[in-house]
Amino acid sequence: MHRLIILLPALLGLLSSCNPPVRLIPGNVQTGLDSVEYAGVVENARDVDLRPAKLLAKVKVGDLGVSLDCAYPDVLERGLDKARSIGGNLLVLTEHKRNEVKSNCHTIKGEIYTYPSLEGMESQIRWHPKRRLMNGDLRGKTPKISANQLPPLDCTISCRVGGDYFKEAIIRTETLFHADSTWLPADSARMDFARRRAQLHFDLAELHARRLKSALVDLGPDLPELTRQFRPMTAKQQAALREEAATFEAELAGGHRGTVLEGWEHKIEVELERLERFYGDFTVDLRKKKRG
Repeated sequence: MHRLIILLPALLGLLSSCNPPVRLIPGNVQTGLDSVEYAGVVENARDVDLRPAKLLAKVKVGDLGVSLDCAYPDVLERGLDKARSIGGNLLVLTEHKRNEVKSNCHTIKGEIYTYPSLEGMESQIRWHPKRRLMNGDLRGKTPKISANQLPPLDCTISCRVGGDYFKEAIIRTETLFHADSTWLPADSARMDFARRRAQLHFDLAELHARRLKSALVDLGPDLPELTRQFRPMTAKQQAALREEAATFEAELAGGHRGTVLEGWEHKIEVELERLERFYGDFTVDLRKKKRG
């Protein structure tokens, strides 16, 4: 019993450090490229033309059996970290599995490329200040609709709470633009408006993700409350996003589109800047503060 008590802190420390292992192949790859801030993901190599690409390395994100933060978005982000660090701007997955025996962790294998442009490459684009939408990112098939009808589009937010839970909780949100949910008008005069409208919906979704993170942080360093509340609070924020997006669409339908678009762009830009500290992962320190 005394031996177990002695070993318990070491075991907890080991558990808290068990992040999914990431390995580059070759392990000592030197690309000579500067690191990049954003890398895209392609989940099926058959969906893209890789002839203009340059292969830099392969990457594997595994599972130790006691790994923490190993949901699919988490392991994907670890693979992307490696890609960005060696100058790769595209990760093409070659394998994605979920371990159903020793854990519920996801594992991936992929190839890291440098590609001339990510326009039109990704079916799901993750929000990043350096990855603005381009015309080719509106890549859905054009159906027959009336000339005045605006095409649908889909932007979503999600949230999860990770970390070791002994020292910290990490609030992670993901804002996605689903590129195949909308399309680019054939009329060149309407292309710029369509892209700006899609970008505004994308920015609005990111704004709601930051509002969600801010509200969760306001709960304080209370892990039980945080883990109890983040799912219903996420659902509430998703509903608020849909409502505000519908308000924007109604204003577009009822007024001068250019003026409406400019007004909303300015409003969202201001609030995104105000909530800038909630971009990316937000760490909540769970350790009790020492009294002075």
